[in-house]
Amino acid sequence: MNTTCLLITLLLQAIGTPQDAKSGFAPMLESLGEAGPDWWWRSPKAVERGRRLLTGTSIPEGWKVVGGPADYSIDRIDGELVLHGSGTADRNAFLIDPTILGDFILRCEVLIERDGGNSGIQIRSRVEGDRMIGYQIEIDPSPRAWSGGLYDESRRGWLSSLADNLDGRAAFVPGKWNRYEVLAVGPRIRTWVNGVPTVDHIDFVDDRGMIGFQVHSGDCDVSWRRLELVDLGIRQPEVVLSRDVGGDPTQTMMVEGGAIPDQGGYIVGTKGIDLTLPTPLPDGPSGLAIEATVTIGSLRIELGEAEIGPGYRLTVPAPLGDADGPGRIFVWRWRDLIRVFVDDVPLEPGPPDIDGPLPIRIRAEPGVGATIHRIVENPPTTVEREIINGSGSTDE
Repeated sequence: MNTTCLLITLLLQAIGTPQDAKSGFAPMLESLGEAGPDWWWRSPKAVERGRRLLTGTSIPEGWKVVGGPADYSIDRIDGELVLHGSGTADRNAFLIDPTILGDFILRCEVLIERDGGNSGIQIRSRVEGDRMIGYQIEIDPSPRAWSGGLYDESRRGWLSSLADNLDGRAAFVPGKWNRYEVLAVGPRIRTWVNGVPTVDHIDFVDDRGMIGFQVHSGDCDVSWRRLELVDLGIRQPEVVLSRDVGGDPTQTMMVEGGAIPDQGGYIVGTKGIDLTLPTPLPDGPSGLAIEATVTIGSLRIELGEAEIGPGYRLTVPAPLGDADGPGRIFVWRWRDLIRVFVDDVPLEPGPPDIDGPLPIRIRAEPGVGATIHRIVENPPTTVEREIINGSGSTDE
């Protein structure tokens, strides 16, 4: 696996100008100019969609506590609605909003003393029995100072700590109100504490779930206020190429060359294969998942205008996939970057994004031993499209 990923990394090439295309490809890290604006989610169009989670001094209807026990209450203090949680139990407790969210923006302020214990905000999580499972945004007033870090509650543990983020660790102030901002769009989760970036992490395990407010086991005393949510919607992936066993073939991609239809996909034939995405990936948070098996030679994936530039060419050599199933290639773009993953392993560093719609083409030369099993596009949600289209091109 490591050898394959190293080869893939070395073969990610940048295509800049027509002259570059004729004389050879530039190194992977060549700049292609400024990335598109990435502050659409802070635009007035996004702000106006926000709603306050606390509207009175009663716990919102439908919210419930699991685990614990712990005490939760809402009080009006200095004109502000404040959610307070405390407990001394030997199990974590969570106050849960049962609404299922996909992509969203969550903003709030958090208050916890240095000796107030440990806490967190669950996102994209689920309930199993008396516990929550899923992503947690850390609230850590201890000297370790990992507030804003990303933890996987009751599952994998730390996904992205602040061990190497000195600015992030200095951002949180125990005993004061601290501003949290959480952005979850596609598989990318980003957090800020008091305006300082703390986490920028991509993970494919959960794309939706509930939020919850944790009272950690042991002595814990924590408060939240100004809880505001912008629901960006749940993504609806679209299958653009598939030949599932026992099902009807799905094909909206343009298939050229010597592709041989098979119950398990499209096999590279004597003339190779040439697949073109029916519509380019839109200039917004969107992705493409390719399930493929490569036993001989390599697949070539072209992002952008491969002939004239700007664009990138990704070469994925064999072996990809095995007897247990095909390999997976993910291409995700946001308005500031593109990320490519092969079997969940990222290519680092990834290339910057390219302005405008992103054409994608998949090719294999004659003699390559490969099968394309399934291709799924993951476009922006309707809400994200509306916000991006209405926010213009003004950067922050």
